[in-house]
Amino acid sequence: MNDSSPTSQVKYSEELGIVAPAIGWTPPIRYLLRRARILSLLKETSPSTKLLEIGCGAGALLCDLARRGYSAQGLETSSRALVMASQLARAAQSTHDISPIPHADWSGNFDVICAFDVLEHIEDDYAAIEEWLHWLRPQGKIVLSVPAHRSRWGSGDAWAGHWRRYDRNDIRKLIIDCGLKIDHFECYGFPLANATEALGNLIYSRMLIERKTDSKSEATAASGIDRRNYLRISRWTHSLPGRALIAVASGAQYVTRNRNWGSGYLVMASRR
Repeated sequence: MNDSSPTSQVKYSEELGIVAPAIGWTPPIRYLLRRARILSLLKETSPSTKLLEIGCGAGALLCDLARRGYSAQGLETSSRALVMASQLARAAQSTHDISPIPHADWSGNFDVICAFDVLEHIEDDYAAIEEWLHWLRPQGKIVLSVPAHRSRWGSGDAWAGHWRRYDRNDIRKLIIDCGLKIDHFECYGFPLANATEALGNLIYSRMLIERKTDSKSEATAASGIDRRNYLRISRWTHSLPGRALIAVASGAQYVTRNRNWGSGYLVMASRR
């Protein structure tokens, strides 16, 4: 008899996190590389930390964080993403909660606020950070990632509903202008994420021709959960050769994290 229970739909490994093709979640390589750096960076915080992830999409990273003992909360405004996130959390038997709107009691409530590849979807990124800071405790940390290098704008950015990519000085200035002190700054993903991003631009250029809307909000709502292109390579990614490649790529991005070569910036900051 086939096991059709929710938990049977999820596979988990420490290196690659959650994969659940039956639900629609298969992590792309760039996500896996970013995940590795985020989890490493968050080791500086206590596992009992109250953490909010803004724009959490399918909530796969929240499942990781809840497994590690964080009191994890998600904020996701996309109804499509909320459905997948609810299914994934249930299947993973995760303790985190995801809300479509901020709660009234969030003011000054979180030790860490995270937003990974979210700011580029927001027209007024300064106002967004200002709002998030209201939910942060006085000694709290904010952890952000954004796509790097304006010159690398491509079809993948248009497909995802981005307003911009960031040069190094752009994101540093934005954080400082918001009254924050940069505690950690790195450029992640080199070289594998660069390669997959370039390949993705070729695929997304064809998909853009077929798309029937130019709405950034609709593109944003789908960007964290549309995994059609990744379902095909999921088995390979989780095979022995695939795991070996991810391990080598994770080592490479760690060695080059202080160079400006990768595909994204990862920042931890605190109030001055």
